[in-house]
This record gives sequence, structure tokens and C-alpha cells, in this order.
Amino acid sequence: MLVCGRTVAARWRFYNRVMSRVIQLRVRRLDASMRDDMQSRFAELVAGRDWRDGTPWLADQGSRGLLPQLFFDQAQAHARLRGDARPLAAATYVRIAGDEADALALAFIARDISERFSAEVELHDPDNPIAKLRNVELSEGLLSNGRPLESILVRRAIFRRMPNGTRMEMIPPHGRGSAFGRTAEDDRERSWSFIVHDIRVVERSFLDAEAEAMRIFRGLSALPSDDRV
Repeated sequence: MLVCGRTVAARWRFYNRVMSRVIQLRVRRLDASMRDDMQSRFAELVAGRDWRDGTPWLADQGSRGLLPQLFFDQAQAHARLRGDARPLAAATYVRIAGDEADALALAFIARDISERFSAEVELHDPDNPIAKLRNVELSEGLLSNGRPLESILVRRAIFRRMPNGTRMEMIPPHGRGSAFGRTAEDDRERSWSFIVHDIRVVERSFLDAEAEAMRIFRGLSALPSDDRV
């Protein structure tokens, strides 16, 4: 498909290379007794990976830091201005500085929180080049139409530029059909494949696959150039 003389794939790559954007996350309908557990789970998940623009935090009514307090108050005020009367349990934002892996990680963290705590989680990404990913609403881990998150994600490999100039290939569940000669038509399939230095990693989730791929990347990067795979 061509868009103004450029393919969608090329437009996507160009966008990621030169633009940054902000994704807003909101949590609603969370049982108050689950507040501490949710905060701990969020902190655990975000600490499990490197973020391009700083590790995200999750602001709520009990936040102690000044910035989270102010941000949560602002998020509540903005919801009221929009006429949204639903109580806000928590909120945060993440700046995506040219690394689409951060956006994917945030989406899967949002799904984990929604699924684990039976909460409603919203992601607002108005500058996403893919229209169906600009507003994502999850309830108990599923989209508003009852389908899994994977049903709206890209189905082709995503290439991530690494700090040393090499690239890492991230292959979603449906993308593995064309990449490895198999089909993955079930939207419930969650496993991702990563390819780093020609080593293929397959794990049950994006976050698990990314963590293993990064472990391999760091290990190989620490070797003398003659010893690398």
C-alpha cells in the first residue's frame, strides 16, 4: 500500500527514526484493596527492561512524590473536563523516543495489569501512525469487543536499531507464519520471536522474549569482535 508515494512499512520506519510521541495510560475500576499489589506489579514489570526515556512510574491518590501527585491531579481534572465520571485509580505517561519496543512493552504491561487485577486500562497514543492503536481500551485483559490485544497489533516483523548500530528483529505471533513457514491464526497466541545476531529466541510473551534477547545481546556485545556469533 502506498501513502503519498511511500509504502506504509517505509513510513513506519521513517516515523520511528525521527519522531517522538507521548502515550498516556489510565487505570480505572480497580478494587482499592489491590492498590499496593498493582503498584508492585507495575514496578516489577517496568524494572524488567531498559526504557529509552527513563523508567515509567504509576501515579495514584497515594503517591508521595510531587511530580506523580501533580500528574494524577491533572489527569483527574482532565477526565472531569471530558465528562468522564468514572473514578480514576492510577495514571502515567511514557515518552516514546524512537523505540517502538517501548510502546509495545507498555501495551503488554497495560494488558497484564488489566488482566491480573480485573481493571479497565486505557492507552491513548494519538500520534501513533497506526490508527487502530491510537486508543486502546482493555477490560480484564481484553479489548472492548472481547478480542485479545494481539488482534490489533502489527503482523509483520519490527526492526529495532540497537545502540551499536546492529538491529534486532521482533516478530509478533502472526508474523511468525511468514518468517518461519508456519501459521499463527489464533489471536490468543501470545508468544513472540526475537532474532539477535542470527540467534532466534521464542518466549511465551513479548516481555519474556525481549528480556532473553537483550541478555544475549549484552553477552555478545561484551565479547571481543572476533568471538561474536
